[in-house]
Amino acid sequence: MAYSSVRSAATAVASVVLAGALPAQAGTVGLAAHRAIYDLMLDRSEQTADLADMSGRIVMEFSGSRCSGYSVDLRFVTEIADQDGDLRITDARTETFENGDGSGFTFDNETFIDETLTEESRGKASRTGDGITVALTKPIKKNFALDKSVVFPTAQIVQIIEAAQRDQNFLQVDVYDGSEDGETVYATTVVVGRGSNSSVDIGEEVAAREAGVAGLRHWPVTVSYFDQVGEGEQTPIYVMSFILYENGISRQLKIDYGDFAIVGRLSGLEMLAPAECP
Repeated sequence: MAYSSVRSAATAVASVVLAGALPAQAGTVGLAAHRAIYDLMLDRSEQTADLADMSGRIVMEFSGSRCSGYSVDLRFVTEIADQDGDLRITDARTETFENGDGSGFTFDNETFIDETLTEESRGKASRTGDGITVALTKPIKKNFALDKSVVFPTAQIVQIIEAAQRDQNFLQVDVYDGSEDGETVYATTVVVGRGSNSSVDIGEEVAAREAGVAGLRHWPVTVSYFDQVGEGEQTPIYVMSFILYENGISRQLKIDYGDFAIVGRLSGLEMLAPAECP
């Protein structure tokens, strides 16, 4: 259970550590091209998780502009030890491209366990006037439709930033990120805390100060991911919390799967040259 849960979060993490653009609101949120490194460690583990220890790293690069579109290249590598001391290395790799106007989204996700490919999804989603059409090529070739209210992962983050700027503390968003089998849509609920411009809360995440972003406006955010097709009261598949800056950069990452949780400390942050619009 622990291994599959860690794999399922990789694409969601990509949406958390960057920002994108909404079709009707492109340019309202300023995005920062950057390369970020997060060191992972086990925060807590229940007996049911069969997980004794975990360590790992997320390396993510975000680039592009609202004119040319946004690219994400992410690796999420973890070493997991079970209660018997057996080790497994999980290597989740995600590459995505999202049109700046929100009209299209391409994705390529691969997960390796001990260097063996165990899961992959690949395809393209296109927004039309009536909704979203998805052409999936991996794990199987399949075409299907999504409701027009569904957003792509970077648009989800922009909605959160814009809500935070309006002092709106709660919102709900249905998100398609191409993860799992390539057909999953997540219902998400988002809680946004009080904003701050103070840099005294960075703790050990001094990379934020060194990159010059620590004093930017930021908010504590919690996003709960649910199975969209579920009925009645549901338990979230996982809950992600983080500090979100107004330029889309995040730190103080935590992913809670219920029976275990991991934390990610921002240990490296390099600001990249922005892509200028003509």
